[in-house]
Amino acid sequence: METQFARGTPTGLGVYAKALTHALAGRSDVEVVELHDPRFDVWRFDRRVYWDQIRAPQLAAAAQVQVVHFTGGTLPLRPPHPCVLTVHDMAWLRGAVQGRSYSRMYFGALQRRLVRHADAIATDTAVVRDEILSLLQLPQTQVSVCGCGVDGAWFGLVRRVAEPPYLLYVGTVEERKDLITAVRALAQLPDVRLVSAGPQTGYAARVRAAAESAGVGERVTLQGFVDEATLRALYCSAIALIFPSRYEGFGLPALQALAAGLPVVASDLPVLREVLGDWALFAPPGDARAFAQCVRSIMEGGPRIEKQTMGGRVHAERMQWPEVADRLVQLYRSVTEPS
Repeated sequence: METQFARGTPTGLGVYAKALTHALAGRSDVEVVELHDPRFDVWRFDRRVYWDQIRAPQLAAAAQVQVVHFTGGTLPLRPPHPCVLTVHDMAWLRGAVQGRSYSRMYFGALQRRLVRHADAIATDTAVVRDEILSLLQLPQTQVSVCGCGVDGAWFGLVRRVAEPPYLLYVGTVEERKDLITAVRALAQLPDVRLVSAGPQTGYAARVRAAAESAGVGERVTLQGFVDEATLRALYCSAIALIFPSRYEGFGLPALQALAAGLPVVASDLPVLREVLGDWALFAPPGDARAFAQCVRSIMEGGPRIEKQTMGGRVHAERMQWPEVADRLVQLYRSVTEPS
């Protein structure tokens, strides 16, 4: 299993690889060999390409395993077989990610062709499965929804809302996450702060400029990447998680919030409806006024918010890593055992 993305400053790719490896390691019917090399920083484009095309295939060949699971959404030109590829979203193909032309070519056009060489494709949601089938014109039998999970530790967090209250955003600060909408909502919420936890791109400068323009610069904190203990502490003390993305493949931070008993305000996207069910408040993407109104509803509290919070935890309990591992083991068997 490719676990390189869990090293360095991990994003959702790293959380997925680490949690899935842990869930599989606890089983007696599968043995996991991790494909990683501490010398590589896959967050640099040139190193990522070298990892995908040379180092990962080398490690896979040396491991002599029955199936290779590529977890980062990309394949080498000559992938080992049988192999399973996890595709978390279609962001590059949809133009939802900003990047240089060579990045768009590699993660978009080239991988669009290479993904067809996977013996099976795993994805996190039915929405993304349908996107893959539509955009890549693949047979339905090649793509399986295996899901994504939340670690059990999130259910044991004890909430103590900080004063003054703050909204929490978790994820990479990039254009498709639309943190500027959260900033504009903040301008309509006196005495509320906004704290962001996650890696930053050049878009962060635009977020800071928008905050200054809206007169809330002193109430916006972009913390960058934080460790797991700090992240959980931020969840414990926030008044709500704000998730204004314009495109998502799953939305793991929002599911973690449900598990932690933290109310969620999210963009009204089909994929977030699929993942969060009826247990979040939804606002149209880009509608700062609607996001602000949802936050006010949470701050006012009441039976509806209490019911959503309690129901959200129950909902999240059904989406844990052992169940994801079950589905993936079935997928591994489907590509290694004769039908």
